[in-house]
Amino acid sequence: MSTQAKHRLIRLCGLLSLILVWQLLAMQISDMILASPWQTLVKLLELLQEASFWQTLSVTLIRLAAALSIGISIGFALGLWAGRRAYVKHFLEPFRWVLMSVPPVIVVLLAMLWFGMGTQMVIFIAVLLLTPSIYINTQKGVEQIDDSWLELAHVYRFTPWQKISRLYIPAISAPLCAAIVIVCCNGVRIVVLAEVLGASNGLGFELANARSNFDISELYAWVITSLLLVAVLELLLLNPVQKHILRWRL
Repeated sequence: MSTQAKHRLIRLCGLLSLILVWQLLAMQISDMILASPWQTLVKLLELLQEASFWQTLSVTLIRLAAALSIGISIGFALGLWAGRRAYVKHFLEPFRWVLMSVPPVIVVLLAMLWFGMGTQMVIFIAVLLLTPSIYINTQKGVEQIDDSWLELAHVYRFTPWQKISRLYIPAISAPLCAAIVIVCCNGVRIVVLAEVLGASNGLGFELANARSNFDISELYAWVITSLLLVAVLELLLLNPVQKHILRWRL
């Protein structure tokens, strides 16, 4: 058996163990509190057959895609700038500290006051909370680049795009990939949290509805949907992006 096959088998064993623990807990706890894996699966299959499920999922995906695109772009651009200019780093430090220290719930409550309920509020919250992670990893990585490489790029008259694609991204690929993984996974959690507290549609809104209606199986079906969303995001987006960024190491 190859090493990759062994790793997959170990992951499968871990997943089955998690489901087993879930089943054992469900047998000990009332189904008004914890739905069993089978009840959750049946409800999820029912939801998959409804058009409203896909509409709900599309709303959350659009918000997530917008938030990730904006947050990663802003964080990367500011990180590059701050990594090469110390005065920019010191100027942005208070903003970075505040955004990384404030609890997400407080940001949600303030955003609801500023934007009301809806898509703008959800995207604003996600961008605000996700940008610092990309920023700090990019900034720290750029600071570690040897000055001789920058001088070489200057001698060969690299364009700004060539510096980014051929120097900065390869040099900071490891911390950048780690930051992207964290940001994408946290992005789902933050978007769903914002939808739970301040949206009239989306995955988080349906979670809140299921909780209000005491529909426990539907509640856990939406929870599983959010987990599957992270898994699909990592499989279809993050893995290809990481392979592309790290291709220079091959």
